[in-house]
Amino acid sequence: MNNENLSNIPQPDPSWDYYGTWRLLHGIKARIDEALKIMKNSENSTAEIDKEIKLSLEIASDRLIEIIDNDLVTHDDETA
Repeated sequence: MNNENLSNIPQPDPSWDYYGTWRLLHGIKARIDEALKIMKNSENSTAEIDKEIKLSLEIASDRLIEIIDNDLVTHDDETA
């Protein structure tokens, strides 16, 4: 995701623990928004349009799974 996509969104402090994950999630959101825009602009469903939507959503899904698996750690050893 380029900085242009985040230009209208207030930026958190880059030293924030979740800053990287926050940016990655906004990239995923942009892919989902892209799929929604394709749907909105399409009067009828076609195989080609479905392929474009599926590609955007598959990329978003893969990236989300990566974040869940790699970027979010469990703090089992911490007490409340």
